Amino acid sequence: MNYKIILASLLILSVSHLPAAAYCPEGDPQSTDYIRRKSPDRCEGIKEEPISGNSLSLISIATRNLASFGKTLTLQIPQINSGKNLQIKVKSLDANYHYQMDDLLLSDNGSRFSFSWDTYVLRQAQIPAKKLRALASYSFGSQPVYVPVILGQTSGKYEFVFYSESRVKFTTFEILTQGKKSIYRTSRLNLKNGETIFTWDGNAPSGRYELHYVAKIERRDKHPDRIERRIVFEHNPNWLK
Repeated sequence: MNYKIILASLLILSVSHLPAAAYCPEGDPQSTDYIRRKSPDRCEGIKEEPISGNSLSLISIATRNLASFGKTLTLQIPQINSGKNLQIKVKSLDANYHYQMDDLLLSDNGSRFSFSWDTYVLRQAQIPAKKLRALASYSFGSQPVYVPVILGQTSGKYEFVFYSESRVKFTTFEILTQGKKSIYRTSRLNLKNGETIFTWDGNAPSGRYELHYVAKIERRDKHPDRIERRIVFEHNPNWLK
């Protein structure tokens, strides 16, 4: 075999086996940069990441009661699927910053996972407590199932938060049972960019529900883009207590 082919193959193998930490570099823990942080282990900081102007993203399903940040903060994630294949990301988006925390070393408390961390970066970067978001999901094959993240203390309701750089209006936002019966429905017809927040009091039995939404994203000198999505999430009234 040609030695150049062997060398290329070794290079591909070495790149494909780079650890995840390669995307979360070591750095000065006193900075607010997105770096690997210890005690507890996680990636956290202000991250430079362009956001497409014509995109609409679900960035949070959470229940939270945060007026300000103390020295530490705890989040909790309900366990389903035997705790397997959990993905969690904490973030805060604004035109001037993008805070992100992921790759968390979670503690298993039986029915929930938990994570407590020093809020140094949040305080140094002056992230508003009311703008902290979190999104968690479990993978069931190709189907993600979302669960609400408890940030600090529960507020007794869920917040579903979407983000777009473009102006968006939601013509439909509804929560359906597994039998496709709508149990909650609303809309946001005023055009706005940034965050759009929907709340739900969770007044329904435990189980799996579907979030269905239809939105129109404004485009300059063009017809608006229509987006329709269905998202599966797990609900338990006890998570709101």
